[in-house]
Order: sequence, then C-alpha cells, then structure tokens
Amino acid sequence: MNISKITYAVLTAFVLLTVVPSCNKDDNKDVNPEVNPNKTYTSENEEAISKAKIAGKVAPENIPWSETYNSFIGKVGKFSSKISTAIGCGQSGNTAVSPLSVFMAMSMAAECANGETRDEILNTLGISYEELSQNIQQLCRECNRILGYYDEEDENKAKNMIKCVNSLWIKDGAEVKDGGIKILTTKYYSDVFKMDFLNSDVNQIVTSYIKNETRGFLAPNLELTPSTLIMLMNVVYLKEVWNDSDGNLDFTDKKYDFVNYDKSTTSTKLMLGEYVSGKAVVKEKYRKFYTSTNSGLTLTFYVPNDGYTIDDIYNAGILDDETHYVYSDSENRYHTRCLFPEFTANYDSDIKDIIKSLGIKSLFGGCNFSNLTDQDVFCGQIQHVAKLEVKREGVEGAAVTAVMMMESAGPDIEKLKDVYEDFIVDKNFVYVLSRYDVPLFTGVVKKAE
Repeated sequence: MNISKITYAVLTAFVLLTVVPSCNKDDNKDVNPEVNPNKTYTSENEEAISKAKIAGKVAPENIPWSETYNSFIGKVGKFSSKISTAIGCGQSGNTAVSPLSVFMAMSMAAECANGETRDEILNTLGISYEELSQNIQQLCRECNRILGYYDEEDENKAKNMIKCVNSLWIKDGAEVKDGGIKILTTKYYSDVFKMDFLNSDVNQIVTSYIKNETRGFLAPNLELTPSTLIMLMNVVYLKEVWNDSDGNLDFTDKKYDFVNYDKSTTSTKLMLGEYVSGKAVVKEKYRKFYTSTNSGLTLTFYVPNDGYTIDDIYNAGILDDETHYVYSDSENRYHTRCLFPEFTANYDSDIKDIIKSLGIKSLFGGCNFSNLTDQDVFCGQIQHVAKLEVKREGVEGAAVTAVMMMESAGPDIEKLKDVYEDFIVDKNFVYVLSRYDVPLFTGVVKKAE
C-alpha cells in the first residue's frame, strides 16, 4: 500500500496547499464557494429524504497534518490490505472493494458499541479508540473535497472529486440516545434519518440517497426489512481525470495479447500512462509500478511473474510490502510509464461472515451497542457494494457499506541516463487505487475488456 518517499512528499505538499472544504451540505457554498463535494446532485425522493432528516452535518475544524495522523493512516492501510484480500480472494471475475468504506462503517459501529463489542471492532481495525477519536475527523475531511478545477455555476462539471458520506438510519419507535447520535453527527458528519421501515418505499428512498450521493453511478437495493432497527451506512464516490488537457489517455498503436486468469488471451490496445519517476519493483512472484491521475491519485498494478498467478500475490503481506522505487543510481535516472487496459470491476455481497472471520464476534450475538441504544440488537448483515471503472476518459468509482442492526430475537439468532521504460500490464493483475496512502479501491482484474 505504500508509495514512494518522493511521491509522498509531493502529495503532502499538495495537501498543505489545498483549500479545506466544509462537510456541511447547506453551508459549503457560503463558507467556501470553491468546494462542495457533498452536494446532492439529483432530486429523486428529495421531499421524502428531507422529511426523514433530523440532524445536519457539522463543518469540521481545520486539523493540521501531523505525525499522529500519518501513523493512523498507516494503520488504516494495514486494515485495508487485510479486508481487501479477505473479501476479494476467491471471487470470480473482476472485483472492486472499497476498504475506506468498510473502515468508515465499522468505525461508526465502534462508536456505537461498548465493552467487548467495541474492543473486537477496534482490534480488527488495528487501532485504539484514542487514535480513532483523534483522527477520524481529518480522515473525513481529506476524503471530501473537489480535487481540481470545475465550473462554479455547475458543480456537475467537476472533473475531480472525492466524497465519503456517512449516515445513520433509525426505525420509527427505536429507543436511541442523543449522545450517540451527537457523536456520529459531529465526529463523522453523519446524516441522520428517522424512517418507517415498514413502509414499502423505504428501500427506494435509501437507493435514491445512494444514487444522489454518487451522481447516479451506483444505485443498489439494500433490501431493508421490517426487523431492521438501525442502519449505519457509508457511501464513497470518486471521479477523476488523467490530465489537464482533454483528460483522455492515448491507446497503443498495436494490440497486446492480455493473458486472462483462465489463461485465455484477449487482443486489446492498452492505454498509455504518462512517464513518472522511478523504476518498477521486481520481486520473485510479481512486479509492481504505478500511474498517477491529474490530482495525484495513485493506481498501483501488481502483475504476477511467469509461473505465478494473482492467487499467489493477492495477500496482505505483498500489498503491505515497503520496498521503495529506485529513482536513480550511479548511471541513470529512471522514468517509467504504465501501459494498462481499460477495466470495470464490481462487488455486491454480504461480508458479515468475512468480518466474523477477522475477529469480530459479539457484534453478531451478545452485542453491546449501548452508546446508541439500550435495546437488544445484533448485526444481521453488512452489505458491501462497490463499482470501479478505469477508462481512457478517467476513473470513476463508488461504494456503499451498510451495517444492519436488527432487533434481537434471542441467542439462536447467531445462526443467521535518463532511462525510459514501459511497465506493460498484459496479464491479469491486482490493483490498488489510493490517495495519500489511503486505499480507496482495491481488487483484481482477471479478464480484459
């Protein structure tokens, strides 16, 4: 998950020069007219959502970049490697996972929990409660911003943006605590909705909310049931172009035989990334290098060497490898460009059992959710939906993680020279798309389009 020291220094400088946005949907335009990543872009079910809302977002303070935050992000990266491979390994087809979305949703659950339930969640996330409390606001801030130029009269024309939106959905009649709600609205800038989960329109409203926050890119049906008492939900949306000109990458003149996971080949032209400083890392099982987007997002490719497959390299140890790129030696300065295919990757499944396997047990039975409610609840489902498109026009991705807390039905419920080189991505590969060491999307591509 690590990027080079030079790239990190450049990206850190970018952070210090970037205008900090407000996360308040209503106030952003007045506070900072250049930044409003949380605007609702479509008005589907706007009236219903407006009636459901009982608390608004709170604008964050300007929190300075610090070593404490750097350490926190490093731990987020470790969790990202763990959850990405736990979800993605063994999946068929091209997969996309948003570890950021899962981290946010589970962090909200940790805020609501106490005792053993909270301890298990935090141990799985790899952080202490003090670290979470101290740094979560800055993570929310860094993941909610316009990344580049856009037309102030029409924010739909924004070419570069990232959003990370949290929300709390409460069933009518549920006994919830004001203190727990305040924590989620102030520390996570969470929207709060009070809903009649018996209403047949509730799933349509939730889908419309997600669709609004992702500019129509993602519109899943989470299938809430009347037994759902509380839903904690995170939505991540990303849109980015490759460069400042027309945004499009050029294709290679010739076609390459891309080796798919099943050993068949697809004849396809590859996109030509721009040359960036560094030489590809080559290890026994794989080689890796990266390409950058217009605003400094890093898309890293892990390509298996001959005799190995992505099954051999898609693990947390390799994704966490800290080998740095070589930029120069006694004779040369290195510049490398990636040649890689367009691809689309998806995921849509309940990850409850995967979360259990990582060490969180009591959330699903014997749950202590007393920071938010004293009612007996358990987690019946953790739905993760993700979609990523990497095209010559740019990158667009979205993800949802929804933690469904149900009314407890008893203990049995648990059953439920300048040297220029080309890094050619011409076979199935693992990828990590990150910003400032925060992995936004990861996955594998088994077949070229």
